[in-house]
Amino acid sequence: MRTGYKILLTTSLLVTFADSLIGPLYTVFVQKIGGSILDIGYTVTVYSILTGVLIILVGRISDKIDKKSVTVLGFLLFAIGNFGYLIITKPYHLFILQVIFAIGSACLSAPLTSLFAKFISEENAGFQWALDSGGIKIIVGLSVLAGTFIVSNFGFTVLFLTMGTLQLVSAGIQTRLKM
Repeated sequence: MRTGYKILLTTSLLVTFADSLIGPLYTVFVQKIGGSILDIGYTVTVYSILTGVLIILVGRISDKIDKKSVTVLGFLLFAIGNFGYLIITKPYHLFILQVIFAIGSACLSAPLTSLFAKFISEENAGFQWALDSGGIKIIVGLSVLAGTFIVSNFGFTVLFLTMGTLQLVSAGIQTRLKM
């Protein structure tokens, strides 16, 4: 496997782990800051629709600029969003974070896939794509379990610090990608 592929796989799995730590605990956190079921639904709706639109726009833009830089920006935006959980106190603040996460997701989606395609080896492309796809499913399960453990034993502050720190580590690793 190429070094570039290994870096991309590492960052892909690490960012997924960090992002998935909150998993179903998002609902608990929203209620903790006074939010309702509607707030949960509205924030997820804003995130999903905005992410879809931005993925298309960023994908188009990323064809003209350095994809590695775009993905590093995505990791950094996720870190900012995760650290942002530490300071929000009202449900409407969640909308600001969802916009940050949507931009971060857009910076990672098409550009990261495009980079993967560049570094995947033809002779074992199926296996390498499977490592990312299958690895993500495994990581999500482990991450939700870890997030539940962290919140039940240490609280949301430690969870958000962990999430943000892992996103920063992902950005640092991604900068090592040689184009």
